[in-house]
Amino acid sequence: MRDNLLMMKGNDGRSKGSPGRVIPTLIAKDCVVRGTILQADAIRLEGTLDGDIVEAGSLVVGESGTLNGNVQARTVIIFGQVNGDVSATDFLEIKHSGSISGRLSTRTLSVERGAMYSGRIVMSHLPLNSG
Repeated sequence: MRDNLLMMKGNDGRSKGSPGRVIPTLIAKDCVVRGTILQADAIRLEGTLDGDIVEAGSLVVGESGTLNGNVQARTVIIFGQVNGDVSATDFLEIKHSGSISGRLSTRTLSVERGAMYSGRIVMSHLPLNSG
């Protein structure tokens, strides 16, 4: 079976009508996406993604969002559920309604009271390796 690959980056990732403004990629609440998302500037996940996110600028998983896959992004904020490894080069926040099951790698980690986490945490400047 061939993997699906979704490229989400425009010429400069910005809206022509509003200089400096990044328009996020939205996966809506009733939407299910299967495949890999590459090089998105900003992603808001309210539905379900069965696949990986690679080289994203920012990712927000909303309360209704579920990600079954691995993430490599600059910033990650989790209100929903992630089943997979998360590598956030700048910071990772797990909000009170958030849940992550997997390895975490980040420089800065914030976990609100009530958040759920199961796995291993690596605090460093380097992304996760497969070891």
